[in-house]
Amino acid sequence: MRLSLRTRLTDRKWLLAWSALSCLLVARGGVARADDTKPEGTPVVKVKPKASGDVAEEQKGPPGEEVEGDVEFDIPEGEAKDDLRGDKKKHEEVATVGVDLVLGWGKVPTVVPNPLGVGGGTAPQTQTVSRQDQTSSNVQSFLFAASFELGRHLDVGVRAPLTFATFNPNGAPSQTTFAAGNVELEGAYSGVVAHGLRLIGSLGVALPTADGNEIPDTLVNAPIGSIDQGSFNHYSAEKAAAFARGYEDNALFEPNRFGLVPKIGLLYRTHGLSIEPYLKVENLIGTSSNLANGYVGELVGALRVGYWIHKEFEVAVRGWFNTGFAGGSDDKVTSAAVEPQIVLRFGPVRPYLGLILPVAGPPNDNGFIGARIGVSASF
Repeated sequence: MRLSLRTRLTDRKWLLAWSALSCLLVARGGVARADDTKPEGTPVVKVKPKASGDVAEEQKGPPGEEVEGDVEFDIPEGEAKDDLRGDKKKHEEVATVGVDLVLGWGKVPTVVPNPLGVGGGTAPQTQTVSRQDQTSSNVQSFLFAASFELGRHLDVGVRAPLTFATFNPNGAPSQTTFAAGNVELEGAYSGVVAHGLRLIGSLGVALPTADGNEIPDTLVNAPIGSIDQGSFNHYSAEKAAAFARGYEDNALFEPNRFGLVPKIGLLYRTHGLSIEPYLKVENLIGTSSNLANGYVGELVGALRVGYWIHKEFEVAVRGWFNTGFAGGSDDKVTSAAVEPQIVLRFGPVRPYLGLILPVAGPPNDNGFIGARIGVSASF
């Protein structure tokens, strides 16, 4: 009887021990299963604490824009780190290409044939030509551009214009022509000066590659064989392109001139809003003795304000002025224009539309209006 009681007590001790061991194993298995619910290779995000005295602020950036922050990633061994950098863009864009097309309508100076017998002198059948300042025209101005990042703050770029135009003079047949403009090489340096604010300085050099010769004001009843009609048509096409673009980039459309264009600008972005002012000086130096003025100087200032309503849709408005401070009386004038814009975004590709509305100066005086269609892509 005593032996049997001792045996039962011993059996109860063993049963309690096995029960405790079973509970421990089940608990450990549950923890292991909980850890296994996270996919293998998932990065663990660690947010660095702010320094003492920093004000806590919610990190919200503009729709679709990267927000810089103090974020570190624990990346599993063997994973690529380039796509998980918290303080850099996921993909470093080192090149941008684009094409900007402006369709314009207005009036430009051209050379037109006179009716037979006008200005022929002793030879009435000799065809003569004269300058006509108010010739109706339509123009298609292409601007091809590319830029490349050489370093963290340094970029170089190139712009090349190409213009097609049709002129419809009164009492004379229509004329169609095309002309290449001045190729511009540019170097730019930029740096951050405050949170969300970047300062950009650049220098552009417009090479004198534009077709055409300036039409003299005194060209009246000249024998057609004594002039270069094609060269004058090229000049008219370049003038039409400059008018259609609101006199913002005249250095690209000045035949027989070398351009030196220093420029300084700011870029401010916050919560979808962007503000971009700039100021530049176009120094246009003559390379031909046939020009009426050897030097033309223009001061150009512009402001663009845009807002990303959605990650893929921005509305913006641009405005600029051009004040001539050196040259002839026709050069020392002030022009101004405004341009509402919309911009779309499809990954690295950004198409855009704009309507150029001159409000003062020669583009406005000649009744010009321009419709802009363009696209840029970054790689």
